[in-house]
Amino acid sequence: MAVIEAGSVTAAADLLHITQPAVTRLVKELESAVAMPLFERVKGRLVTTREASLFYEAVKRSFLGLDKLLQTAEDIRELRMGTLRIAAMPALALGCLPRVIRRLSRRFPEAKVSLQIRSSEKIMDWVSSQQFDLGFAAIQTPHPAVVQEVLLEASLVAVLPPGHALASRPQLSVQDFADEAFVSVGNEVGLRQKIDAVFTAAGVDRHLTIDTQLSAAVCGLVLEGAGVALVEPVTADDYRGRGLVVRPFHPRIPFSYSVLFPKLVPRSRLARDFLVLVQDELAVGPGAPEQ
Repeated sequence: MAVIEAGSVTAAADLLHITQPAVTRLVKELESAVAMPLFERVKGRLVTTREASLFYEAVKRSFLGLDKLLQTAEDIRELRMGTLRIAAMPALALGCLPRVIRRLSRRFPEAKVSLQIRSSEKIMDWVSSQQFDLGFAAIQTPHPAVVQEVLLEASLVAVLPPGHALASRPQLSVQDFADEAFVSVGNEVGLRQKIDAVFTAAGVDRHLTIDTQLSAAVCGLVLEGAGVALVEPVTADDYRGRGLVVRPFHPRIPFSYSVLFPKLVPRSRLARDFLVLVQDELAVGPGAPEQ
């Protein structure tokens, strides 16, 4: 794999004392033999794929026979080898993503998966520095080293304790929460300002009894009867099965979940397949939020 060691087709040609077209042809022949892409062209230069790095390490560790090399290539191609590093906001990491990881592990039992949970801002930092293969966050601020794609566009939902007087209503409005004990996300969370602005504009007073950073904690407190709340819908859906009452809320307060990728690192097949499973979970899973 002279291209990897030399860093470019030109340098590999010099190293091997052959022409650049010959190197290009050899690369194409190798990709055909192992039946997977080994390089991607990014801004005019070849960038090694994750699969190529795994294959290269297998070659470098020992001088393997052709049959063994082809078997290694098949293992990588069929995801029997490989590691997936995921960073995620708690709203997805505490419910949705574990279910998806279980599905991925059943399909590819030899694949190694790491899931780290942090704030959206920290996830952006991690992905931009290429510490993770992909990240899941609620953030709209662009970053030059990150590709950001909308995973799901939704709205905040109202959550109530079981048996609450408002539970009989199919949809709740800002006026319904007048003088209600209200559990809110903390001041350090940008969503808090959006929620407060809606009630201020409507001139509706709440009893702001408790605040906390995580939507899961908000749902847990509401479930225990501490008050009512507005939260993002994926976490609310996770708690619905525990008895939490979930209702649409008007006026609409938008909330977007995004998936982040390092811009200069080609996406591995494992990352691409995982994202498809996440999209499937959010789109057709039980009680999936409306898009």
